Amino acid sequence: MSFDPIEAKRIARWTKHELKDFWQGPDVQKTLRENPTLYRELHIAGEKAGVIGKSMAPNPAPNVYKPPTKTYTPSELVARGRYSEAAIRAYFNSKASSDEFHGDRNEYERKREAGVSYGLFEPRETPYVPPKPAEPEWTMRISDELATESNLPIGTVVNSAQLEQLCGQRVLRTRQAQEAADARVAQDRATELVTLTAKQRADQAERDRKQADLDRLVELTTPKPSIVPEPIPLATARVIAMEKAKVAEVVQA
Repeated sequence: MSFDPIEAKRIARWTKHELKDFWQGPDVQKTLRENPTLYRELHIAGEKAGVIGKSMAPNPAPNVYKPPTKTYTPSELVARGRYSEAAIRAYFNSKASSDEFHGDRNEYERKREAGVSYGLFEPRETPYVPPKPAEPEWTMRISDELATESNLPIGTVVNSAQLEQLCGQRVLRTRQAQEAADARVAQDRATELVTLTAKQRADQAERDRKQADLDRLVELTTPKPSIVPEPIPLATARVIAMEKAKVAEVVQA
């Protein structure tokens, strides 16, 4: 399709002559002030028509100053609600802040965080972490049996170290009593062995009795299997568990 200059003029909003009259006339600045949108449209049309040259710099953006918006952390908002700026300024200008730093560090840090929100201080590079409160020491009431064995009053309360000491003493007492009983049995066996041996030599004629004596001799002379004593720490732990089980039974009852 060939170009039709008459049709191009029909669809144009302004003719070249009209654009030339406008840009050479007195209304350019007035249009720029009162109708910037129309001014830009006329400028674009004038550039295309060759009436004016292309603008070298865009229109400057309006200089609208917006102050920065301050944001606060949840903890700062709580601190600002608890302490006013005047109270915080007075606090840090007095000796009370130094005293509270050493006496109640957690309260001091809460007030300092309020001061940060009011712009009095910079935030700490490393956040303050409140120390955890000390856990109460574990204790228990020992059984009446253990208290009597240990020459302690009924109802004595001990901590874990004291319980371990008392149970260790019980293990030693039990071990010593068992060793004494084993020694008595060994002595009785030796005495009986001597008696039966002499009797067997003196009375060879009594066959039935001799056979019984021989059987008993075999029984007495047969070595008993040696039993390795349980290690004391393991025995102590077992006694501790038994003591704790007794306490649980009392509580459930």
